[in-house]
Amino acid sequence: MITTISKWGNSQGVRLANNILEASGYSMGDEVEVSVVGNGILIQKKTKKPKNLKAAGMLRKYVTRHVSDEEMKDAWADAIAENWNEKNC
Repeated sequence: MITTISKWGNSQGVRLANNILEASGYSMGDEVEVSVVGNGILIQKKTKKPKNLKAAGMLRKYVTRHVSDEEMKDAWADAIAENWNEKNC
């Protein structure tokens, strides 16, 4: 899909075709997180954080026990520690 960045009020935006939204599983009203990755823009659905640290700890234990690749374990552990800290739970 080719589209153009357009001015909307004091901001700029990009329109996404319905078939792109449907194929990605997104729908109107979904909260998304927008970040810069390299020289591009990444749009991801906002993920829900666990309600407490116990849930994050349980997930970390599951990953440690069930993921065999050590590099992948480290990546998961880092992501859990970074995104599910006490402040956000």
